[in-house]
Amino acid sequence: MKTANTIHITANGKPFSLPAGKSVADFLKEIDFEPGRVVVEKNLEALAPSETGETFLEDGDRLEIVRITAGG
Repeated sequence: MKTANTIHITANGKPFSLPAGKSVADFLKEIDFEPGRVVVEKNLEALAPSETGETFLEDGDRLEIVRITAGG
């Protein structure tokens, strides 16, 4: 069910309903990802880590989130 204060997004293929006005960084923290330790693509556009706090989610957004790992 959709209300004026709720948006629906898809992240890594899973649907999420959340309050309107959340930034990408807010959402990442809610799902236990550290914003500086992941690469995020929003609607097919890569976001720099510094952009996640100032990029707000909108109804219908699609995110792909990949953890950054180090090693060889």
